[in-house]
Amino acid sequence: MKRGIAEWMSLGLAVALVAGVGGVAAAANWIATPATGPIAIDGNAQDWNLDQLPPEAAIVLSPSTSTVEGAIASDDEASGKVYVKYDDQAVYVLGVMKDDNVVGDATGGGIYQNTCIELWFNLGDQTLPAEPGDYGNYGAEDYQINLTPKVGGEDKAYYYVFPGSKAEYNDNGSIDVAAQLVPGGYVIEARIPKDKFPGMAGITKGARFGFAVSLVHVGQNGSWNHMWAIAREYDPVVVQ
Repeated sequence: MKRGIAEWMSLGLAVALVAGVGGVAAAANWIATPATGPIAIDGNAQDWNLDQLPPEAAIVLSPSTSTVEGAIASDDEASGKVYVKYDDQAVYVLGVMKDDNVVGDATGGGIYQNTCIELWFNLGDQTLPAEPGDYGNYGAEDYQINLTPKVGGEDKAYYYVFPGSKAEYNDNGSIDVAAQLVPGGYVIEARIPKDKFPGMAGITKGARFGFAVSLVHVGQNGSWNHMWAIAREYDPVVVQ
């Protein structure tokens, strides 16, 4: 039986959270928190009040605890924390990232080659896609959203929604995104409007959804490296 966010809410969600069932494992302990005030999309984390959030609000990427594809030797080379907030109108994402080589010559769908974070949402049928790279089984409520602090060689935040079936969201400002380069890394923010992205409206108090987070790090030697917060899988986020 296929169920979306609303049905899992009414069923208490327990069935979806058995490890290995529905593509959502029980390995993570992540939460999304309500936005208690306005969040300006300006690449500044000050209005997120990070010091007031519980540890589970931080999705940690670190070569010491995460799955690295390629070679990332230390936190200073590439690491970070990603946070998710929401209100009635939007879902907000913040990345506070370390990276010793922030680059971004690519544009459009090529931004996966840039320094970036990647957000993988599984909001509809929790049995599909089976894992984030299963693009052939993406439905209307599944998204890969990449956020980069540099595009076309410029210090300019940019987003792109994958796979190709999501082209309607690109190059039209569907997502507000901003970034600031800081010593040793960058801060990036995005606002994803619920009314434009099917499934996002289900991110409300008491819900759970499948989520994965990864980053791309371009090494000093030009190598392309990838890191999953946990593994190449969806994990549950509990909406507080």
